[in-house]
Amino acid sequence: MSNLPTTMKAAVQDKAGPAEVLQLRTVPVPQVTRGHVLIALDYASVGIWDAKQRSGAWGAVKPGTIPGADGSGTVAAVGPDVTRLRVGERVYSYSYGNPGGGFYAEYISVVADRVERVPDQLDQKVAGAMPCVGVTAHSGLHALKLERGQTLLVFGATGGVGSFAVWLATNENEATVLGTARSEAQDYLRALGGTPVTDASQGFDAILATANGNDLAGFVSRAKPQAPVAYPNGVEPEPKFDGHPSVAFDGSMARQAFERLNKAIGTRTIPLHVEEFPLDRVVDAHRRIEQGHVEGKIVLRIR
Repeated sequence: MSNLPTTMKAAVQDKAGPAEVLQLRTVPVPQVTRGHVLIALDYASVGIWDAKQRSGAWGAVKPGTIPGADGSGTVAAVGPDVTRLRVGERVYSYSYGNPGGGFYAEYISVVADRVERVPDQLDQKVAGAMPCVGVTAHSGLHALKLERGQTLLVFGATGGVGSFAVWLATNENEATVLGTARSEAQDYLRALGGTPVTDASQGFDAILATANGNDLAGFVSRAKPQAPVAYPNGVEPEPKFDGHPSVAFDGSMARQAFERLNKAIGTRTIPLHVEEFPLDRVVDAHRRIEQGHVEGKIVLRIR
């Protein structure tokens, strides 16, 4: 720690409210304790859950809160008992509600088991965008027990979780993946390996719903009998349909989930669309995500 700065820039909020409550401040660099890794962050992911938390929709906000649940960077220091990770390694991390502060900062201290190395072929920006949505999508496919060659419908296919679900199902599960996407996002869906769903599409073996909406029931009605519908916890209203098992799931922050995700990625690159904002434009990033219809992910460029 002796070679590291003592202060850093971070986006901080003291109360719940609109995007403007986020302020760029100089705050102390977190100390590294046993079992922890200090990451010099390059990118922080911006999720709709960050905006919900910031707004107060999920409860009061503690003064001095640094938001952000995931991101990528380089190991800057490790606790005395951490041997798996080394200073200088490129890593990504997902740690929702991190006690020492979130990822909208130049440095973060995270439990080592919530940190994993970035696959060599991946761009650091993609790595910063993927931790939460990547493990969530992978968990959803596992919950569906998707088999090779089956047909999967991804409802909301070009958002963060949807993008990864389409790409992973196509590449790891060798599934036929159909997805819902606005006309201007259909080329992106194809780049991920999916095919835009049509009114004639039917016979889905499984459905992964990253959102709910008026059209979802119509698609479920065209699925095979007893085809399961999986959705991330937090989708409202919960997708429940007679004759189709509903499966709720979450993305794990455990090391094993990261290892499974890296194995699924293998040596491939991910054509994830990433919209980038510098840290000092964090307010604009939050305004953008609240507008909706984001293709892929939004990230903050930290350094």
